[in-house]
Amino acid sequence: MLLSCSKSTDHAEHDAYTCPMHPTVLSDKPGSCPVCGMDLVRKARQGEEVEITEDLAKLLKSPNESVMASIKTIKAEYKSVSVSIEAQGVVTYDTRNMYTIPARVGGRLEKVFLKYAYQPVAKGQKIVEIYSPELITAQRELLYLLASDAQNTELVQSAKSKIILLGASDAQVTALIQRKEVLNTFTVYSPYNGYLIADGERAPATNTPAVSGSTSGGGMNAMGASSTSATSSATSASQSTQVSSLLREGNYVSTGQTLFKVVNPSSLRIELDLPASQAGAVKKGTSIQLDLGNGKNSNATVDFVQPFFTEGEEFVKLWVYTNKTEELHIGHLVRARLNAQTTESLWLPKQAVLDLGLNQVVFVKERGVLKPRKITVGTKSDGWIEVKEGLATSDEIAANAQYLVDSESFVKVN
Repeated sequence: MLLSCSKSTDHAEHDAYTCPMHPTVLSDKPGSCPVCGMDLVRKARQGEEVEITEDLAKLLKSPNESVMASIKTIKAEYKSVSVSIEAQGVVTYDTRNMYTIPARVGGRLEKVFLKYAYQPVAKGQKIVEIYSPELITAQRELLYLLASDAQNTELVQSAKSKIILLGASDAQVTALIQRKEVLNTFTVYSPYNGYLIADGERAPATNTPAVSGSTSGGGMNAMGASSTSATSSATSASQSTQVSSLLREGNYVSTGQTLFKVVNPSSLRIELDLPASQAGAVKKGTSIQLDLGNGKNSNATVDFVQPFFTEGEEFVKLWVYTNKTEELHIGHLVRARLNAQTTESLWLPKQAVLDLGLNQVVFVKERGVLKPRKITVGTKSDGWIEVKEGLATSDEIAANAQYLVDSESFVKVN
């Protein structure tokens, strides 16, 4: 009897109690945790440890490696899907209607009639008066030939052609012959209609595909500035290049130098940014609905798909030409929706793919165990996601990947 009491007392003296939440808290008797207030529990005595069997080891396996669950599984479908892709862009110059007016002869600008950027220019309008010794000499040669050898039609015609090649028009040559007086300055006329832009000024372009808010244009005719958000987008693009100043009176120009740049806004170009992952579904002629941002929509087709990436960007440029200039302005932000038919590939329901930001994961069933696998996705459409790499049609995957996640550190992808 004494031996029994002694053995029980010995166990009681060696029992240790700890906190389930704070294992560093130890006590030789029951009580409360001084940190969190939970009741202390007795630590297992020798011989009371749970034996880890093979079956139990599977259940205790780290969830970062595999998941055991009896949930619905599906297989990827190999098919072609009609997709609706959203894109955003900006209205910019149609480079087919952008013209340069060069100096046909070198000299000094005595008068300049184009004073500021976006000044309207009409065909036949005076733009500069230039003093050129070369033109003065050519005029004197023509007048001398007419006075001394007018019968030599070949030489006279050659002298006329020389003045015309230096930038004069037929009407100016005729007026010179009638006037019989050399002009010290020669007038240059614009051969184009449009608006003046500064040499070196960049056209508005989108920097990112995600631009929120609609815009409303305003300003001088079709070349005015758009709303604040559109202006900031265009300004940020043009700040990287210093805009050259316009030519002024007294400036010297050389033969072939650009005097002015003129843009005709009768036709505009809409540049849309499309993520590279969705570019495969779009080609020239793809139908597109344009939201002009003023409550009006317009139907169009893709006129050009840029075949390369601009440095520093990961977006394909789509060009759409339009003549509806009364609705748009340079720098105007535009939303678009493209309807396209993808090529045949693997598709999964959206809920079967877990988006981890940089990686996309599905849970593949292998020998009764669901394991995470990294995949490469493409186009997304109406609750479906295209799978580019990482999955086969024979793979069974969890129908709902979100159901398998219970903490932010649950999934570990190798």
